[in-house]
Amino acid sequence: MIELDGAPVVVSVDDDAVLWTCDLRGGGCVSRSLDLDAAGPDDSWYIENEYWDEDDDEDVQEWIVVEPSNIAELVTATYLDGRPVVVTGGRRYDFSFEGDSDSSGGIVRAWDLRTGRRIGSVMIGHVLGVCSLTTVESERGPLVVSTCEPGVTLAWELATGERVTKIEGAYNGVMGAAVVDGRPVAVTGGMDPFLQVWDVLTGDRIGGDLRGIEPGAGPIAITEVEGRAVVLGGDGARLHVWDLASQEPIGIPLTGHTDDIRTLGTTTVAGRSIAVTGSSRDFAPQGEGETRVWDLARGEQIGLPFAAHLQQVTEIAGIPVAVTRSLNDAIHLWDLTRAVG
Repeated sequence: MIELDGAPVVVSVDDDAVLWTCDLRGGGCVSRSLDLDAAGPDDSWYIENEYWDEDDDEDVQEWIVVEPSNIAELVTATYLDGRPVVVTGGRRYDFSFEGDSDSSGGIVRAWDLRTGRRIGSVMIGHVLGVCSLTTVESERGPLVVSTCEPGVTLAWELATGERVTKIEGAYNGVMGAAVVDGRPVAVTGGMDPFLQVWDVLTGDRIGGDLRGIEPGAGPIAITEVEGRAVVLGGDGARLHVWDLASQEPIGIPLTGHTDDIRTLGTTTVAGRSIAVTGSSRDFAPQGEGETRVWDLARGEQIGLPFAAHLQQVTEIAGIPVAVTRSLNDAIHLWDLTRAVG
């Protein structure tokens, strides 16, 4: 969720590379096509990587295959110098050369939300599709942080597309990032029985592994509970909590879901640190998913679960809300102040 001209909107990109913004106040949806002519690398990238030089007659850019359906496997939104921006992470064959099966990988791109025009350079570096994508503030301005399954996490300057760092960790595919004590921190996980913590600006590991989670980690988040930074990580139907400083588990995992946790958000309601988790069966026509609310300080569920596919947790007019989507793609808002009571 992001505000566009004072209106709270949700953002998505369809398989035709059309950018949709839908007014959460009931004002309808607006579409605009992304600028596909700018979906590939700039000339400088081809020259720097020795695909061609300035004296070549043939334009190597004509070899690039750009399929609109590959551009936006993942989408997130943020602000750059006050203007709303959407960031997309591509699928496995987003970036490929015609006739070359070895050249592939998901590109990360930033677009102006109002115009659909690309911002900065395309961000190239993943050899598979982008698995996780987020933005985080830093002393260098907003950063885009992305991961793919081989265990590579990349950070880029949002404004320019310049790479800040490359992190090579355990085989992963999920990631969460936040500012902790003034520094951007990322936590990665995936097919190993642990999570890893990183300084996004330097690429250095922070401490040891966060243990106790099963392989196949779900969504990850970083938040603050009673003045200390904590890491949240889904593990099947369970939600684990670790103290980031000591890297020790806090209590036992929170349980209640009967299906895998697929979405996770955090907020503060009346001074209480809250987590909201969403679970659902893949392609289940018989249910609309399940969303649960948790008090992280007490380590207990708040109220009863509600049937909905959780998309994200955000604030609208200062009110923390859960944004959910129904099976017919209708968007619903849930006032978390009422849920907490």
